[in-house]
Amino acid sequence: MKTTELNLIPIFVAIFEEQNLSRAATRLDISQPAVSKALARLRDIYDEPLFHRSTSGVEPTSFAIDIYPAMSAALKNYTSTLSASREFDPKVTNRTFSIASVSVPSYQLLPMLLKQIRQHAPNIALEIHPLFTEDYESDLRLQRYDLIIDIEPRGRTTLKHEQLYSEEMIVVCAKDHPRIGDTISLEGFLEEEHVVVSRWQSRTSLLGEHITELAKRKVAYRASGAFEMLPVISGGEYIGIWPCRALKSFTEQYQLKAIPLPFSNAEQKLSMIWHPSRTQESGHEWLRSQLKQAVKALGY
Repeated sequence: MKTTELNLIPIFVAIFEEQNLSRAATRLDISQPAVSKALARLRDIYDEPLFHRSTSGVEPTSFAIDIYPAMSAALKNYTSTLSASREFDPKVTNRTFSIASVSVPSYQLLPMLLKQIRQHAPNIALEIHPLFTEDYESDLRLQRYDLIIDIEPRGRTTLKHEQLYSEEMIVVCAKDHPRIGDTISLEGFLEEEHVVVSRWQSRTSLLGEHITELAKRKVAYRASGAFEMLPVISGGEYIGIWPCRALKSFTEQYQLKAIPLPFSNAEQKLSMIWHPSRTQESGHEWLRSQLKQAVKALGY
């Protein structure tokens, strides 16, 4: 592809997402013949069919599906450099910010973030995703997400991160658990069967690998998220580890009780993580400041 043909990228993305040449032309504010001509040129460049005609417009071929993520990322990266070079005005922008997060912040923190944003930026939207990957470097570099909320990265990384808050962790079990009263010993903790949160491509703890006691647990069930742990714990003789503040809203609903952990350093430190290329972007700076204010508003 020649440099002068890079303008074909937004046309391909528009056709793929609209699956209709007329709608793609309207979206790009160009004529339909111009879209058709660009599509023909793309077919010549790749020497592959990209779309098949359908009753409602066009459908992508398997080859088009394969190249779409790279084309979309290239377009998004380019357009983000334009927005970064302009002054960000939250009162008028209609931008959508994308955040991937572990599940607990989705209950209080992220709703508070939206409430706060809407007071100053009525047209800004949030797009919240579960964390399905640990390839944070790639996800943030390709701008699949603007921010990730998780425990801070371990080891060497080029990513930027800042701690949002620290949460005390406690043991949670059914109120009528036959062997557990108001406390639990380390021996008893290790004897019980545990419910934990699954971590994509790893079996590390959300509390951190430095707590050696966690490696000795007998794990009976790996839930897809923190909230999915609670009905399993409530319905059996299992125990789990949960954030203290967040659990208060669910103890009655699930008939649970909270007791102290039998070891120290039991804190979950959640951070916002981003790619260094976004640090000076005015819109991204604003989003990070709003997230910190939301944490403060919740009293964390």
